[in-house]
Amino acid sequence: MSGSGFQLSLLRDSRLAPLATSALPAWLWSTDGNRIVWANAAGAAVFGAPTSAAIGSRQFTRSEPAPAQIARVAATLSPGAAPRLERLRGFGAGIGRALTCACSHILLSDDTPTILVEALERAGPDLPLDESVARLLAGGREPIAAFSAEGQLIAATAGAQAYLHGATSLAAIAADAPIAGALASGHAVARDGSAMSLDRIGGEATTVLLARFGAPAAATSTESAPVPPLSPATPTERRHPLRFVWQMDEGGNFTLSSDEFIALTGARTAAANGRPWQDVAAELGLDPGGQVARALATHDTWSGLSVLWPVETGSEQLAIELSGLPVFDRNRAFRGYRGFGVCREIAQLNALAQNRHAAVQDAARNDDQTVARDFAPADSVTATPAENILHFPRVPEPHTPALSAIERNAFRELTRKLTQRLTGIEPADHPEIPTPIAEDGVAPAGAMDARPALITDGGSAKLEPAQAEIAELASLLDTAGDGVVFLDTHGLIVSANRGAGALFGCEPHELVDRAFSELFALESVETAYNCLDGLTREGSTSLLQGGREVIGRARHGALIPLFMTVGVTGDRTDKRAVVFRDITRWKKAEQELIEARRQAEKASSAKSDFLAKISHEIRTPLNAIIGFSEVMMAERFGPIGNERYRQYLKDIHASGGHLLSLINDLLDLSKIEAGQLDLTFANVSLNDLTQQCVALMQPQANRDRIIIRTSLPSSLPQVVADARSVRQIVLNLLSNSIKFTDAGGQVIVSTALNDNGDVALRVRDTGVGMSEKDLATALEPFRQLANSVSGVSSGTGLGLPLTKALAEANRASFYIKSAPKSGTLVEIAFPPSRVLAG
Repeated sequence: MSGSGFQLSLLRDSRLAPLATSALPAWLWSTDGNRIVWANAAGAAVFGAPTSAAIGSRQFTRSEPAPAQIARVAATLSPGAAPRLERLRGFGAGIGRALTCACSHILLSDDTPTILVEALERAGPDLPLDESVARLLAGGREPIAAFSAEGQLIAATAGAQAYLHGATSLAAIAADAPIAGALASGHAVARDGSAMSLDRIGGEATTVLLARFGAPAAATSTESAPVPPLSPATPTERRHPLRFVWQMDEGGNFTLSSDEFIALTGARTAAANGRPWQDVAAELGLDPGGQVARALATHDTWSGLSVLWPVETGSEQLAIELSGLPVFDRNRAFRGYRGFGVCREIAQLNALAQNRHAAVQDAARNDDQTVARDFAPADSVTATPAENILHFPRVPEPHTPALSAIERNAFRELTRKLTQRLTGIEPADHPEIPTPIAEDGVAPAGAMDARPALITDGGSAKLEPAQAEIAELASLLDTAGDGVVFLDTHGLIVSANRGAGALFGCEPHELVDRAFSELFALESVETAYNCLDGLTREGSTSLLQGGREVIGRARHGALIPLFMTVGVTGDRTDKRAVVFRDITRWKKAEQELIEARRQAEKASSAKSDFLAKISHEIRTPLNAIIGFSEVMMAERFGPIGNERYRQYLKDIHASGGHLLSLINDLLDLSKIEAGQLDLTFANVSLNDLTQQCVALMQPQANRDRIIIRTSLPSSLPQVVADARSVRQIVLNLLSNSIKFTDAGGQVIVSTALNDNGDVALRVRDTGVGMSEKDLATALEPFRQLANSVSGVSSGTGLGLPLTKALAEANRASFYIKSAPKSGTLVEIAFPPSRVLAG
């Protein structure tokens, strides 16, 4: 079963004819997956064959992904069963991608079992109709020409040119009469005395008519005897339901792909083929309740919807069950439906087939006898009687010696292993040793053993260092903690190291020939393939693709967080190296940090809420204490008899004010930590605000005999800040400097515009100072130092922490420098982004 003649003869099969000119690939495979029996032009192009005839001569091996999948599918399909949807890899859908196909087990006319694979989405190159037809007929020896549905010539074999005489249409050779019959029933015979027949292939916009001519006689030869017309074969009794395939494009045009079903139901069905479903349903009365129309409108999978299909020959109707599957392109845009129909009325189908057979026999008996005469070109001579024809025996094609299948597979396996061992050795160092072949095409015993021996003996000096180096590299890969796998162009795993086996819970050899997608959890498959596609798009300009975090899937379903990196293997672009690193520990640490942060935020929020509630509850009675003590101190309702009472009132008022200040500081600090402090940013003159604060603190400095000096340049630009919080910053800094400076000391307050554009406020004192340890303690809330100046209140321990928090809330930087007995310098720096242009 090979050759272009056999390929073209298969176009008479009603199951293959609709697929012949389709833009979607279709293949007819042998059940062992070693050979493609037939393919349309799109299907042949997927495997690199220029024509449909060329693909038939190619031999496949099980090491290739496509035939291996065909063999697997063939073992699960039953002859005559309904087509089954399969996702197949290595069929032109791109690296690692799967192509949705309808697979069925069919028997050819000679009972040869085959696997029909119909792609339900585009793959491979897009071929125009004329190119597809030309590739379909290329290499054919029979006189066959292809015409459009209007009868215009598309392509023709060399043998058909003698009948066309340069004509470009069926009308030009007066052979357009059978066009209507061929379009309606799929086959028609010319009744004008010629032996030309028309067969319909394809469907919808790709409908093509194949014209088959009788063999032309040479000018010096005689015509062959008339051949009686073939009578249609008696239909065999059907024992299984009739199943057919239908499809619908995005415009709703409904097409049947079963000539058998069309022939049984008649011309009305043929005329409706290719029309919108609404028109077909209305004309044939298929969907009176609108259930199919509602199912089609969902753009979802549906099944089991029954319609009554009318039969042309009478009032009979066939009960048909329809099922539909939506088709989407790679961008998830709706492209129509593909579905199946099943008629389970076996007795009714047999009766219709018998009636149709009887009608065809009656029509055949009434045909003119001239239909059986061969068509002869105009320059042919008169035919001689059939008994004078001398039939020359057909010369068999020369038989090319070939290896048996077992030997061929052995050589391929041997070549593959040698190639793996000799990686890095130039081919010129090891000349090809031809294998002796006997005349019967079988390699003699020992031939397979001779080839490796010759190669090893001829290059042993160079093989040993190479083998040692390869062994070292393999050992290095196996000792690596990361998992490494190598992929081919179809996304199948070629090899893996021990680290990959340990990650995925299996031996490295068990990963070989598995799909790349099987290593990942469902949610990470798309991410992994996007990483592969990114490397393909970057091409040779990038040897590595940026790593991605993915979720791996071990043997027993366990999920593993992985970091995946993809790269090319040296100069080879047909392989990809993928490195996996287990990041379980990092993920665990990350989760612990996230949980710790959440707990800290929760505690901070709880503290802020507590302080807000406490401050609210304390403020009310505290304000009453301060207010009544002020009234009593003023003696508004009468004099206070005892002087000691007046002193107590002053203490009560001072303590209340101190407590209120403490509560305000606590509330401000908690708001800042929670990010809820309300700030009103505006243009602030730092010099004016500083001068006001110095004026407020001057009386206290005078009482403590401390000198406050200022240096406030008039050219200082304004800053964007919250005036209230900046005022509190300056007052806190001045208060601390005065508090921790002995009598006779100085406090220097200055502002300046730094070279980097910052506006700085500096407060420096000559007080007791702090060590590095004391400085860290002072910046913690509620921590107090032991080296305070004698006679000075220790305070609350909130001055510096609150000042630092307020500075950062105003987008400023807080710097502090101090040393024991050398004083302290605090700098608040507003960045250039917060400084207005002068």
